[in-house]
Amino acid sequence: MKPTGQVWQRRPDPRLPAYLVAGFGALVMAIVTGERQIAALGAPFLALAAMGLARREPASLRGRVTLDQTSVVEGDVLEGTISVDWDGKAEVEVILSGWRGVTPVDPLPVIGWAVPLGEGPVTLPFRLQAESWGVHSLGAVWARARRPGSFAVREQKVATAPTLRVFPKTARINRLLKPDEPRTVAGMHLARLRGHGTDFAELRPYQPGDRLRDLSWSTSARLGKPWVRVNHPERTGTVLILLDAVFSEETRSKEALARAARAAWAVASVHLKAQDRVGLLARGRTAGWLPPRGGPRARWLLMEELLGVGRAAEDPLGRRHFRRRVFVPADALIVGVTSLRSQVFAPDLLHFRRVGHTTVALVVDTSDLLPEGGTELDSAARRIWVAQRDAEQRALERGGVPTALVTGEGGATQAVLTLKRRLDASQNRSWRWVHAGGVPAQEARA
Repeated sequence: MKPTGQVWQRRPDPRLPAYLVAGFGALVMAIVTGERQIAALGAPFLALAAMGLARREPASLRGRVTLDQTSVVEGDVLEGTISVDWDGKAEVEVILSGWRGVTPVDPLPVIGWAVPLGEGPVTLPFRLQAESWGVHSLGAVWARARRPGSFAVREQKVATAPTLRVFPKTARINRLLKPDEPRTVAGMHLARLRGHGTDFAELRPYQPGDRLRDLSWSTSARLGKPWVRVNHPERTGTVLILLDAVFSEETRSKEALARAARAAWAVASVHLKAQDRVGLLARGRTAGWLPPRGGPRARWLLMEELLGVGRAAEDPLGRRHFRRRVFVPADALIVGVTSLRSQVFAPDLLHFRRVGHTTVALVVDTSDLLPEGGTELDSAARRIWVAQRDAEQRALERGGVPTALVTGEGGATQAVLTLKRRLDASQNRSWRWVHAGGVPAQEARA
C-alpha cells in the first residue's frame, strides 16, 4: 500500500487487467482463426469484469489510533490499537506506515492486517518497542477496502498516529561534581568564595570595610582584638552540560549520540536533585540551548532540549539551528559529554578552560560500535580510530581539562567519581598555594 497526498483515491483491482486481457484476447483469437468456440472461452472473463465494474461506490473508511502511553523510556514496550470502521460489507487491508524510532513487536514484520469480508468496526491491537530516544512520529494508518465481487478499490489515509516521546535511559549516579561559585538557592555544594551566608568558613582579623554584624564577639573578647567570622555563600552551583551533537546517518553514529545523551541526562538529573542550576548547550549537526536554571521545571525543559536533539538524529528534516546569543555564566562548571568523533568539540572545551571556567569532559566509549575486524584493513582502521581518540583525550588533559572514560561496565557513575576526585585534588592544591602565599582567598579569586 503506497501512501499518497490525496485524502482517498479509487483504484482498479489487480485482477481486472487480467480478466480484460483474457476476454478480449479470446475474441481476437476467434476473429483471426474463425473459431467461435474460442470466443466462448473469453466471455466469462468479460462478464466478471463487467459485473465488478458495475458495483456501487467502494466503502467509506474511518479510523483512529490510540496508545496506552505517549511517553516511554528507551527499551520500553508500548501497546496501542487501531480502530477502523466502514459502511456495509467489505474486505479491508490496514497498515501503519511511516513510523520512526520504534520497532514492531506484534504483528511482525510490518504493522498490517488483512480483515476478511465483514462489517465494521474492527479493533486491531499492536505492540511497539521504543528503540531510540527523541520525539518521534508514528506515521499514519492507511486502509484499502473492496466490496464483495467489486473491482473498484478504495485506498484512504484514515488516521494519523500520535507523537511518541522516548526518554533516554537513566543511569543512576550518586556522586556530584563540585561547581565553582554560589547562587541564591540553597543546594548541596559549598562555594569556594567567602562571603555573606550561613555556613562557617573561617575566622580572620578585622579589616576596614567589614560589617559590624560579622564580628565574632566571643573570639574578639578572648583574643583582645576584633575578629570577623567569614561564611560560605549559600550552597549551590551552576553546571553547564556541553553535548557533542555530531552524528551521521549510520546507526552506529546515532547510538553513540544516544549514549552521550544518557550520560548527560544522568549528570543533569543528579545535579538538579541537589538543587543546582543546570543548563545544556548542544553543538554539532543540530543545536540546542537551555540557560542554566533550577527547580522542577528545569528538569522538563532540559528533557525537551534532549528530545529535540534526538528527533534531529532520527529525522533529517527536523534539525534545528538557533541564532540566539549564548551567555555562559562566569561561575559555571562546564561538563563536556562527547565521543570525540568531532574535530571541533575538543577546541570548544579548551576555549572554555582558557577563559577561566572549570571544565571537565566525559568521554563516551564507542569502540564496541566499530565493526569487528574481519580483515587486516578493518583492524588497522579500528586501531587508528582508538589512537585518534586517545590523542584527543591527551590534548584535553594537557590543556587543563580532566577527562574520564564512560564505559559500558563502569558507566557514568565511575567516570563522575574519577572527575570528582581530580577536581577536589586540584582545588585543594590551589587553596594550599593561596594560603602559602599569604593572599586572602577573595583577592586571589579576583
